[in-house]
Amino acid sequence: MPTDAAKEAESAQQLEQVRTLLLGKDNSRITDSLKKDARKIVAEVITEALHDRQQKDNSVDKVLQPFVEDSVQISVAHNSEQMVISLYPIVGSLVRKSVAAFLSDFMERTNQLIENSLTIKGLTWRFKARQGGVSYSQYAASQTFIYRVEHVFLIHRETGLLLNTVALDNESKSDADIVSAMLTAINDFVGDSFLTNDDRLKEQLQSVTTENFTLLIKPGPSALVVAAVSGNPPQSISNQLQITVENIHSLYLEELNNFDGDNQQFNKTDSLLRDCLLSEQKTAPSSKKKTPWFAWAIVCFIMLYAGYQGLNWLKTSQLHEKIMQLDAQPGVIIKQLNIDDINTITLDVLRDPDAIKISDWLNANAINSANVKLIERNYYSLDAPILHQRVDRINANYPNINFTWQNNMLVLAGTLSISETEQLLNALGLAGFTVGNNLDTSQLQLTSSNAVAQSKQIKQQVFNDIIGRIASLQLNFPVAAQTVTPEMRLTLQKIYQYIEQLTPLAESLNINFGLLILGSSDNTGSSSTNRIISLQRANNAADVLQEHGIDKAQMFVTGLGKIDINEISTKARTVMFNIIHINNN
Repeated sequence: MPTDAAKEAESAQQLEQVRTLLLGKDNSRITDSLKKDARKIVAEVITEALHDRQQKDNSVDKVLQPFVEDSVQISVAHNSEQMVISLYPIVGSLVRKSVAAFLSDFMERTNQLIENSLTIKGLTWRFKARQGGVSYSQYAASQTFIYRVEHVFLIHRETGLLLNTVALDNESKSDADIVSAMLTAINDFVGDSFLTNDDRLKEQLQSVTTENFTLLIKPGPSALVVAAVSGNPPQSISNQLQITVENIHSLYLEELNNFDGDNQQFNKTDSLLRDCLLSEQKTAPSSKKKTPWFAWAIVCFIMLYAGYQGLNWLKTSQLHEKIMQLDAQPGVIIKQLNIDDINTITLDVLRDPDAIKISDWLNANAINSANVKLIERNYYSLDAPILHQRVDRINANYPNINFTWQNNMLVLAGTLSISETEQLLNALGLAGFTVGNNLDTSQLQLTSSNAVAQSKQIKQQVFNDIIGRIASLQLNFPVAAQTVTPEMRLTLQKIYQYIEQLTPLAESLNINFGLLILGSSDNTGSSSTNRIISLQRANNAADVLQEHGIDKAQMFVTGLGKIDINEISTKARTVMFNIIHINNN
């Protein structure tokens, strides 16, 4: 007869055959039917299901939070403009609330910092912290909080590897790895050394107490949650750790069972672990809230100081702008202006002697010249108003000459003797006027100082005198130099003026003349080099004379090379001038 076990096996087999006939293999008929309406069925209950699960264990928001954060991050990275447009209506109020909260928190923290740092209590805390060998922040936290969870670790139970960690501060992950390894080693030591009952189950650590922290350990089937707590941890922390362990095993069971050493898949457990960062602050002995007068005093002082500095900066800027208007005055150039404060001013200027006095201008513009350290240096300005002043001064010495301005050109008209003409042109040359540039002498007529000067003999004497003056002029160059300097240009301007005086005399005496320009060099260097340098010096002088208006055909230019005369050879870097003439009578 068949046994009872055989009958039960046969019944089970027959029941399985009936189930297969009704439901299909692997319940395929039911699953296929559910798949057809799965979307509709889930849509009808998903809202209620999420609500019920959230009410049960608050796990829905912890699951959805990482996905929402990732979605927002992707939206910001790929569609930031649309995010800005969407958030714009609420950003203003958020910023105002954030600023108000920041200021309130800043005042509270400032007051607390002052109370804890600059008072007898703060100094006492620092002394006791040093005496106890702990940092001031740790000791202050122990005196401020009843308890506070500083760090939470998620550790894989089998391997002892750290899966994730969160902390109140920015403690490095390397420290967390060390804590994880040490806890695992201690736990294994306790489990291997002490057995609890006949079932030979390993003992599990529940807490580890140090001088500054208490480590609370909540084990789960596949992972441990460990909290580092300062102060006296209440039962609520242990309860929260238990809830966190259960939630992690509920949501990450498959990842824990298949853990291969890669802890990246547990990065999204931050929100679950942060639920364990609990704290409770000690209540103040007095219920009356202290007004942070000292903190307010510091803030008021800072604001007053900032206002004073801002006002001083504004006054200094306005003063700087006002003084810089001096630079627009003719004949004045500001090289440097330093204003340390409104009573300490350093002004470095270049000023033409004919320009306005700096002290007069400062006083006229309501600036106390006594507060200004003035560094003034002379320079020769060519500004139009300064040139007009110089012309007016020169014109007073020549009442018979008409001085007029035509398009920034000074036009001279009238009659002068040759010597007076020479003096006038020299004075105008020193004042910054050059014939052909800003001076026109075409209407100026030359005459002798008396009637006798019109005789041929007198004209010949004047002619010879001017030739002698031209021959007495020369240009002296530095070693190996060829460039005509501004001082040399004044000499060339005199030569031009003498040529202008010679021309009418030569016409009346029927004399043809030309200007001989001779360049020379010293006895240093080779002969070929000296010959080139001496000729270039003469050509440069001729070019300047041509700019003044002397015809190139009227000048004869040559280079003598080096002059090998012992007495003058070392100083023979010159250009000399002479007049060659032929009497046609």
